[in-house]
Amino acid sequence: MKHVPIRMCVACRRRRPKGELLRILVTEEGFAIDPSGKRPGRGAYVCPDSPECRSEKRLRRFAGAKARALAEALAAYLGGEDGQGKDLPAG
Repeated sequence: MKHVPIRMCVACRRRRPKGELLRILVTEEGFAIDPSGKRPGRGAYVCPDSPECRSEKRLRRFAGAKARALAEALAAYLGGEDGQGKDLPAG
Protein backbone atom coordinates (compact mmCIF):
# COMPACT_ATOMS: atom_id res chain seq x y z
CA MET A 1 0.00 0.00 0.00
CA LYS A 2 1.44 3.34 -1.07
CA HIS A 3 1.71 6.21 1.39
CA VAL A 4 -0.65 9.11 0.62
CA PRO A 5 0.52 12.52 1.91
CA ILE A 6 -2.09 14.28 4.04
CA ARG A 7 -2.31 18.08 4.11
CA MET A 8 -4.51 20.52 6.03
CA CYS A 9 -6.69 23.21 4.45
CA VAL A 10 -5.69 26.61 5.88
CA ALA A 11 -9.31 27.77 5.79
CA CYS A 12 -11.36 24.95 7.32
CA ARG A 13 -8.54 22.93 8.98
CA ARG A 14 -9.81 19.64 7.49
CA ARG A 15 -7.14 17.07 6.69
CA ARG A 16 -7.36 15.57 3.22
CA PRO A 17 -5.07 13.79 0.77
CA LYS A 18 -2.71 16.23 -0.93
CA GLY A 19 -4.17 15.50 -4.37
CA GLU A 20 -7.63 16.72 -3.32
CA LEU A 21 -6.39 20.17 -2.27
CA LEU A 22 -5.30 23.22 -4.26
CA ARG A 23 -1.85 24.60 -3.42
CA ILE A 24 -1.29 28.35 -3.09
CA LEU A 25 2.28 29.64 -3.14
CA VAL A 26 3.51 32.73 -1.37
CA THR A 27 5.68 34.71 -3.80
CA GLU A 28 7.37 38.11 -3.69
CA GLU A 29 4.61 39.49 -5.93
CA GLY A 30 1.78 38.04 -3.85
CA PHE A 31 0.32 34.59 -4.41
CA ALA A 32 0.42 31.97 -7.16
CA ILE A 33 -1.78 28.93 -7.69
CA ASP A 34 0.13 25.70 -8.17
CA PRO A 35 -2.28 23.04 -9.48
CA SER A 36 0.54 20.50 -9.95
CA GLY A 37 1.80 20.96 -6.38
CA LYS A 38 5.40 20.79 -7.60
CA ARG A 39 6.56 24.42 -7.85
CA PRO A 40 9.26 25.38 -5.35
CA GLY A 41 8.51 27.68 -2.46
CA ARG A 42 6.42 28.04 0.65
CA GLY A 43 2.84 26.97 0.09
CA ALA A 44 -0.51 26.38 1.74
CA TYR A 45 -3.51 24.30 0.74
CA VAL A 46 -7.24 25.04 0.36
CA CYS A 47 -10.23 22.86 -0.52
CA PRO A 48 -11.17 23.71 -4.13
CA ASP A 49 -14.65 22.21 -3.85
CA SER A 50 -15.82 24.10 -0.75
CA PRO A 51 -17.09 27.69 -1.18
CA GLU A 52 -16.61 28.36 2.53
CA CYS A 53 -12.88 27.69 2.15
CA ARG A 54 -12.64 30.44 -0.45
CA SER A 55 -14.32 33.05 1.74
CA GLU A 56 -12.36 36.10 2.81
CA LYS A 57 -13.08 35.41 6.48
CA ARG A 58 -11.60 31.91 6.33
CA LEU A 59 -8.60 32.92 4.22
CA ARG A 60 -7.69 35.66 6.70
CA ARG A 61 -6.00 32.97 8.83
CA PHE A 62 -3.46 32.47 6.08
CA ALA A 63 -3.35 35.70 4.05
CA GLY A 64 -4.11 38.33 6.69
CA ALA A 65 -4.88 41.72 5.14
CA LYS A 66 -4.53 40.28 1.63
CA ALA A 67 -7.38 37.79 2.16
CA ARG A 68 -9.90 39.73 0.05
CA ALA A 69 -7.62 39.80 -2.99
CA LEU A 70 -6.83 36.11 -2.55
CA ALA A 71 -10.52 35.17 -2.19
CA GLU A 72 -11.43 37.09 -5.36
CA ALA A 73 -8.52 35.58 -7.30
CA LEU A 74 -9.39 32.05 -6.17
CA ALA A 75 -13.01 32.55 -7.21
CA ALA A 76 -11.89 33.78 -10.64
CA TYR A 77 -9.39 30.93 -11.04
CA LEU A 78 -11.76 28.17 -10.00
CA GLY A 79 -14.51 29.60 -12.17
CA GLY A 80 -12.32 29.26 -15.27
CA GLU A 81 -9.78 26.63 -14.30
CA ASP A 82 -7.53 25.67 -17.21
CA GLY A 83 -4.88 23.68 -15.34
CA GLN A 84 -2.17 26.34 -15.62
CA GLY A 85 -0.55 28.05 -12.63
CA LYS A 86 -1.40 31.74 -12.41
CA ASP A 87 0.19 34.54 -10.45
CA LEU A 88 -2.31 36.30 -8.25
CA PRO A 89 -2.19 39.96 -7.23
CA ALA A 90 -0.80 40.82 -3.82
CA GLY A 91 -3.82 42.97 -3.02
